[in-house]
Amino acid sequence: MTDWAIYSQSHPLLAEHGLACLGAGRHTGPSPGFGGGRRRLGDYAIVFVSSGSGVYRDPFVGPIEVEAPATIQVFPQRPHDYASPNGWTEHWVLYSGATVAAFEGMGVLDRRRPVQLGARLPDDLLGRFRALHDALGRPGWRAAVDASMLTQELLADSVAGRAASTAGEATVAAVQADAALQLDVAARASLVGVSVSTLRDHVREVTGGTPNELVIGTRIDRACGLLASTTLSVQAVAASVGYDDPAYFSRLFTQRVGVGPAEFRKRHRR
Repeated sequence: MTDWAIYSQSHPLLAEHGLACLGAGRHTGPSPGFGGGRRRLGDYAIVFVSSGSGVYRDPFVGPIEVEAPATIQVFPQRPHDYASPNGWTEHWVLYSGATVAAFEGMGVLDRRRPVQLGARLPDDLLGRFRALHDALGRPGWRAAVDASMLTQELLADSVAGRAASTAGEATVAAVQADAALQLDVAARASLVGVSVSTLRDHVREVTGGTPNELVIGTRIDRACGLLASTTLSVQAVAASVGYDDPAYFSRLFTQRVGVGPAEFRKRHRR
């Protein structure tokens, strides 16, 4: 059965410049899923599975058996499905905004690892969601800010226990976190705390490419999120991901994505 679900229209300033909570809910019992892995959300979501078991599916990572405690990160426009034929207890929160795109660009959210098994769920998960339910049910800017802050705490908790499986993954995550900084390969290696050769080996092991390709890919991914989620100018988006020259950024973006920033925004604006 569904215990509760509540949605709220986000405050436009939170959506454009911060993080907006769009809804939250709790479900306990069997869940049939959403249609074979083809469901798509327009925004981000976190699912906290506190008891029971089920399965997550998407065409990028395949089926993943989910056993509580676990978290599931859902990304905008990514086809996916999750179900629990035997029943589980889940709490979910739907959110969006410029801050979220920044988190993804920093590597806080990892599309390669949407499911975290053995997650450390907040001790007061039920209380957090009760507070979120209350905030979403109240009108006014204070309620919207309260919901935003509660969602950011839940987002931080959802990834707090995530550990890199290998030293290479830890290196890649560190490079992604500082991808917007203007650094050469030696400076990036020093910042991560490894030698240049180790940096190159780790990045090649995990991504198949070079550190420079990882940085560019991370910047472009983050730019896509900002273009789709905000009304920031192309110049502001370029600067936020690490490019001082918007014309160069536009050319690079077009080469990588296939369309220019303005056209990408027109097609994917949420």
